[in-house]
Amino acid sequence: MQKIYHKSILGIAVMFFFSSYGQAKDELKTDPQEREIQAFRNKVQEQAQKQKSEIQRLKSLGHKEFISENGNEKQLIGADENGRPMYYTTLNAGAAKMTKADNLYSGGGLGLNITGNNMIIGQWDYSKPRTTHELLTGKINSYDNLQNQTISRHSTNIAGTLAGNNGEAEARGIAYEAKINAYDWVDDVPEMLSQAYNGTNGILVANNSYGFDPMYLQNYQFGKYNVTAQSWDNLMYLKPYLQIVKAAGNAREIDPGIVPQVSAKNGYDLLEGAGIAKNVLVVASAKKNVNMNSDEAFDVSAFSSYGPTDDGRIKPDICAPGENMYSSIETYDAAYGTYRGTSSAAAVVSGIITLLQQYYKSVSPTQSYMLSSTVRALLAHTANDKGTEGPDYIYGWGLADAKRASEAIYNNIEGIINNEKKSTLIKEVTLNQGNKYTLYVVPYEESQPLSATISWTDPQGNLVNNVVDLSNPNVVNDLDLKIVKINSNGTESTYYPWKLGGMSNLTGAATKTSTNDVDTIERVDVKNPEIATYKIIVSPKTNATPLLPGGSQTFSIVVSNVDFCYKEDLKTLVSPADDITTSQTILAKQIVAGNKIIAPVQGVEYIASRNIALLPGFQVEPGARFHAFITPCFDLISAMRYRAQERVGSEVLSVSNTSSSVSEHFTLFPNPAKEEVNIRFFLQSQSSIKISVYDASGKLISSEQSSTKFPKGEFIKTIDTRSYSQGIYMVSIETAEYKETKKLIIK
Repeated sequence: MQKIYHKSILGIAVMFFFSSYGQAKDELKTDPQEREIQAFRNKVQEQAQKQKSEIQRLKSLGHKEFISENGNEKQLIGADENGRPMYYTTLNAGAAKMTKADNLYSGGGLGLNITGNNMIIGQWDYSKPRTTHELLTGKINSYDNLQNQTISRHSTNIAGTLAGNNGEAEARGIAYEAKINAYDWVDDVPEMLSQAYNGTNGILVANNSYGFDPMYLQNYQFGKYNVTAQSWDNLMYLKPYLQIVKAAGNAREIDPGIVPQVSAKNGYDLLEGAGIAKNVLVVASAKKNVNMNSDEAFDVSAFSSYGPTDDGRIKPDICAPGENMYSSIETYDAAYGTYRGTSSAAAVVSGIITLLQQYYKSVSPTQSYMLSSTVRALLAHTANDKGTEGPDYIYGWGLADAKRASEAIYNNIEGIINNEKKSTLIKEVTLNQGNKYTLYVVPYEESQPLSATISWTDPQGNLVNNVVDLSNPNVVNDLDLKIVKINSNGTESTYYPWKLGGMSNLTGAATKTSTNDVDTIERVDVKNPEIATYKIIVSPKTNATPLLPGGSQTFSIVVSNVDFCYKEDLKTLVSPADDITTSQTILAKQIVAGNKIIAPVQGVEYIASRNIALLPGFQVEPGARFHAFITPCFDLISAMRYRAQERVGSEVLSVSNTSSSVSEHFTLFPNPAKEEVNIRFFLQSQSSIKISVYDASGKLISSEQSSTKFPKGEFIKTIDTRSYSQGIYMVSIETAEYKETKKLIIK
């Protein structure tokens, strides 16, 4: 096959380098982000220059620049750290129905019409798709003359799987109304950097259905954090909206006589190159099954490469159908064929992400698109598990489920649709050095798990030595997720994230008995939760753990089965205009009430996510029943939290007729404490509050005085004790009614 190829790696890198200086020099001086991007561009240019020389050297030794064999296209792209040749190769061996992406289409059952309209997908591949194919007419926005002009089957098929339309119905792509910006793979990093969404325009998804050819890899290179993984991680850190999707590879079908690694660990430890990156979404292939009778009626393809990475991370991340993929091929404009491979599975996931981004934006047009960390958290949270409960090194978190992911977006508490009850939280948070993030939640149903998933785009890791299966963690900013149940007796029960056993236990079931020290996606599941208060806590590994490079780390969190929402930030109720005579629920972030609950009304609820203030003049008439509670899932709670009454099953209590004799004015839990202590105290009448902490010598450590009076009721104050030394302390509370002191032990 004749190769028409005029692209120079160095030439394009230099052109890219000079064009970047078209921006104002003042901007580079004042914008740290732009300085980082420019430094990365310079590094990429240096690497490209070096690899161009390596290609010429290797060609002079007889290595071919292009190889076509077994349906795959290969290209010499440079040398490894020891000067050995490295080749990129394509990864070849109804997807919409199996992943339920068709549920988002018109008539799909969700009442939506999400098809990729006005969205752009980035496609990096061996060469040019057949742009005149009937399935791709008008689909390819750009493919300039500096790219490889060879029209290839692989790129044509992947483009059709991504966004093909107006051809044969069975060949329609996942995001079939999207457009594609297509490139060859030679300068993938600088091109992805240039094309990535910048807050105004650019691509949100980059599909990369290729990887290093395993035939040219040494044993230590499988699973090793390498230059390519480092570069792609840094790219995504600098462009946090861009999600790169990569095929896991098809190495399990290679003859072990040629690649001994294939059988060395029974198909495990076959990931390579960018498949080792922390932030890249790595996709395994499942056998196609359009008639699934259950969510786990799928099996891995015989060729799909298993993980993990050398440090034991959960890779691949996700799986999607990659067999019997009917789509466009390059021979003529109406030609179709069936493909197999993780290349196709990756394209399916890229299409799904495009649909989910479009839907997320459509729910609230004023909000931004999802960060890539939110995309990863959402897909991991909603994937269909296979086999033993929890993730594994075969399927990752399971089969991508576009329907469940879109339902989570629909049910997002922070995006109200049709004023309906919501039960999911999707949130993006920046965690600063030394802080932790706490959400207080109450489960919606006992029969469904209370689940929380976090993901973050981690800075590039450090390159490691050429040692087989070196287990040093590659994570830089190690965040920990846990869910803590506050028991009725003041004790706490802790639930930890899933994690796998690494190279020493490749086939073992996932555990959830301790913190996860390697993954940048963490999920905690509480099966059959009680209707009680749970704390979801996200924190750095330790209070002193540095968050690099600037003392903060943005993360995304998805929580499901949550029993609360709010319609407005502040609800103010005054008498007589807001006096209540009918059963109703008042929902808000903050409620300030000076109204009356008029007898004989029953079933009045005030629900807030931050605080409820009952002002002088608030009254519940005898015979009326009123219930107030707080489910604060929106902010780190540092102020006093009013809990007039607690929800116990469906019981509703009367405020005005309640008279309880309090045997002690306040309690401390847990005690002994380590990271924090909760102070639960009671008021029989309104009063201001003063809380003081003293060490064993009587020295005042801290003191807080409320600026306003709190009404009758029960309160909780949480104190962060991570800065306290081990020992004995005294906690004192002073109100208009009492002054009382208790001993606190810090472990």
